[in-house]
Amino acid sequence: MPAKDHPVNGPITRRGLSVRGAGLTHRGTVRDQNEDAILVDPSGRVWAVADGMGGHRLGGYAADRVIDALETVADGEDPAAALAARFAAADALIAARGRSEGAVIGATAVAAVIRRGRLTLAWAGDARAYLLREDRLARLTRDHSLVQELVDAGRLAPEAARDHPQANIVTRAVGAGAAPELAALDLAAGDRLLLCSDGLTHVLADAALAQALHETRPGTALAAGTPADAACARLLQQTLAAGAPDNVSVIVVDIGPG
Repeated sequence: MPAKDHPVNGPITRRGLSVRGAGLTHRGTVRDQNEDAILVDPSGRVWAVADGMGGHRLGGYAADRVIDALETVADGEDPAAALAARFAAADALIAARGRSEGAVIGATAVAAVIRRGRLTLAWAGDARAYLLREDRLARLTRDHSLVQELVDAGRLAPEAARDHPQANIVTRAVGAGAAPELAALDLAAGDRLLLCSDGLTHVLADAALAQALHETRPGTALAAGTPADAACARLLQQTLAAGAPDNVSVIVVDIGPG
């Protein structure tokens, strides 16, 4: 069963579009603690997944500092500037804690701000964002990882990346002094946004993600409760059934007509 369930109740209208989502985070079947943290914003404005690194309390500390910082993003701020500033603030706190502990700690993270029908993303590491539009799944983020660099250099086939023995080595993280990467795009009614930690994507291939999001989309028989709740539950259940060797976190956000 899920360790935590964070539904959002009621659609929020943004520039003629409604925003409704849910999230789940779970320690998986192997780890004894959950070092992930998620942000599910009742206002529909800010959503985030952070995956802590450093072991036990230190990894959890790093993930929590990312979420704490992102919770302070205000509606009137420029989304890109606000995300960059919050990632920087969390980075400083995590780096300082690492120095005091004599340890290397950090967090991979992906965050989304939805404002007036426009999505702004910030990410560091291999936490990901996807967009399902007209039943086609597109990855919106590019992993900051050793395996992604091998793929980009043509030294590794994309289909082999998920099972590579060094798939967990990231090249950018909050707490390691690197700025997040930023991207933005306009949203449309019918879009589904997925944010997740690598505990999901190291277990389920993109085709499985697309199928789960498609089968639980608004209006389908499987979308019991809210469609976003159903999608999160389905993705988590499939990951647990496949072994879930790592913590796993998932957020699904549905964009509807206003």
